[in-house]
Amino acid sequence: MKSIIINNQSHVSYSEFKSLYSSSFPIFEQRTEEQQKIAFLHPQYHLIAYAEGNKFIGFISYWEFPAYIYIEHFAVNQSLRGNGIGSNLLNKFIGEHSKIIILEIDPITDKISTARLRFYQKCGFFTNDYHHIHPAYRKEFEGHSLIVLSTKRRITKTEYDLFNNDLKTVIMK
Repeated sequence: MKSIIINNQSHVSYSEFKSLYSSSFPIFEQRTEEQQKIAFLHPQYHLIAYAEGNKFIGFISYWEFPAYIYIEHFAVNQSLRGNGIGSNLLNKFIGEHSKIIILEIDPITDKISTARLRFYQKCGFFTNDYHHIHPAYRKEFEGHSLIVLSTKRRITKTEYDLFNNDLKTVIMK
């Protein structure tokens, strides 16, 4: 499996990323094309795609800060889900970084959200009990409640406050 760094919207793999991104996340959790362009200009933003031969497998978009890494979006090709590929990609990513990794998931309300939480827990993530509202990506939507997960251990209130501030002032700016 090869890693592909996508660093602009003209990259040859960007259209495959965009297709999977659009089908994997609701519109209110997606960056607009202009927001994506701005993210690419930020040195802390990274987008890595994964491929096997000519098959686009998935991607991780993340922000790297001095104290932690925030996975903004992670998705695996829908036709490949359930075969351990997602956990392999995520565990590989976690193993390549010594910092705590933070991500967010939807509140647990059904079998799908329960399975998603179990997936992340099997990959070594801990739930954090902070009331967390992710800012809206688009003006026509409001912020939405999410659960914050972290690797290695639960994060402290100070660490959560730092992440939440970075989310509002850097990532979502």
